[in-house]
Amino acid sequence: MIPRIILIGLLLGCISCHQRMQRKVTPAFYYWKQTWTGNSQERQYAEQLPAKRLYIKLFDVDIDEVTKAPVPVAIFKQAAPFPANTDIVPVVFLMNEVWAHPDPQLAAKVSKLMAQLCDSLPAGRIPEVQLDCDWTQTSREAYFSFIKQIRQTPFFQHRRVSATIRMYQVKYKVRAGIPPVDRGLLMCYNMGDLRKPGSHNSILDLETMASYLGEQRVANYPLPLDVALPLFSWSVLFRNDTGYVGILRSVGERELQNTRLFAPGKKHLYIVQQDTLLNGYPLRKGNVIRRENVDKSSLEGAARMVAGQLTTSDPAVIFYHLDSVTLKNYPLDELQKITRIFN
Repeated sequence: MIPRIILIGLLLGCISCHQRMQRKVTPAFYYWKQTWTGNSQERQYAEQLPAKRLYIKLFDVDIDEVTKAPVPVAIFKQAAPFPANTDIVPVVFLMNEVWAHPDPQLAAKVSKLMAQLCDSLPAGRIPEVQLDCDWTQTSREAYFSFIKQIRQTPFFQHRRVSATIRMYQVKYKVRAGIPPVDRGLLMCYNMGDLRKPGSHNSILDLETMASYLGEQRVANYPLPLDVALPLFSWSVLFRNDTGYVGILRSVGERELQNTRLFAPGKKHLYIVQQDTLLNGYPLRKGNVIRRENVDKSSLEGAARMVAGQLTTSDPAVIFYHLDSVTLKNYPLDELQKITRIFN
């Protein structure tokens, strides 16, 4: 006869397995470049994953330096057809600064421009619209009001609306508030202090991630959540290891291996050996560059951490982002393995 406590454990295990087997995962990519060119490598990667959905950033909303009014910038251009049999989710990124002096017409303007940019797509291929904003406790009232307004516009009506959710907004959900949307998109990256000198990784650090998501915070978040995982790297420049300068977009591993220009310091740090101009960036002797990557083990660890808490029955697992240069560092079978973790 099976002891009662073992029997209960087996039953709970079977229930858990049954629930996990019922989860329907949608693999997807973000596309964050300004023009869709139909790059053959990117198309092939998306098709072979296979990505069932593409999240396309259509434009940013920023403050005009002259008028101080919110304006669309970096407007997306579609120069080739999107892959067939792939849903498209239009995304707009809104700078937090726009909420300092809210424009009562902003919702109508944003919705109208999104509709124009999506005019060539069949309506049935756009099941969702996404708003991306790193709102704060101070700006949440204006941002949430904007969401309620834009949901009443023709382009948003009868479509699912999602909003991006940062790690700290999950941990401090009472302070940050819950956006009035249908779903949230949990961003599992950019969780550390980019501007802080040192050898830490501000893109993805599992210890930092655990501090945000502990105590079953994902499971207890009051919106169904999709998940975004990072496929990118960058080099961060500091002035003599004390002052943040910025991200060096065109300085990668290959450039940093130049021993004439750089000497390796602590983990992930490179010290500039002489004044130079590198790929358009002026570097001074003594400057420090921190190289931040997302390795496969960290990516898998992040996926397991979130998957263990996720209660959404039909999550999208979105990789940021679909870029042929970046994807060389992430074999297709590795990304397929990551998506299976959520099944």
